[in-house]
Amino acid sequence: MKKVILTLLSGLFSLGMYAQTTTPDTAVANFVVNATKGGMMEVMTGKLATQKGKSTDVKNFGARMVTDHSKANAELKSIVSAKKWNIPPPSATVVKPDAMLTTSTGSEFDTGYVNMMVKDHKKTIMLFERAASTSPNPQIKAFAMKTLPILQQHYTAIQQIADKLNIAYDK
Repeated sequence: MKKVILTLLSGLFSLGMYAQTTTPDTAVANFVVNATKGGMMEVMTGKLATQKGKSTDVKNFGARMVTDHSKANAELKSIVSAKKWNIPPPSATVVKPDAMLTTSTGSEFDTGYVNMMVKDHKKTIMLFERAASTSPNPQIKAFAMKTLPILQQHYTAIQQIADKLNIAYDK
């Protein structure tokens, strides 16, 4: 994943796309790219959950993902724009939901979605904890600190849904 991000960023540098803008340090750029990709994925899969989920809990959680992550994505985009950082968002061709989620329905969808949300939120919480404690940029640090409790609420909620639906997940 890190290699893909660095390749993407180095490709953009070589094309001269940063000529009129400022460039954040690598750690900040990596956080922005990873947070953006994760947020986009949460919105896309959340929409799928509202349409394909069998459980009302899964559907409601998916709707919450769309709302909360759309808001966080917009806030992060605003920070990037205000800083005049030219970090283009990943395209929809780069961020695609797992094929299993797009083809499954009912309980099979719920199981796949819940497992994905548990895994993704665990990973995202670590990303945001690192940014909240070590980011050299005060706006990114504040954004991570503000968003982290919401991500932790998501993680707790999806674990509760998994338990309620008897879906096994890695703890």
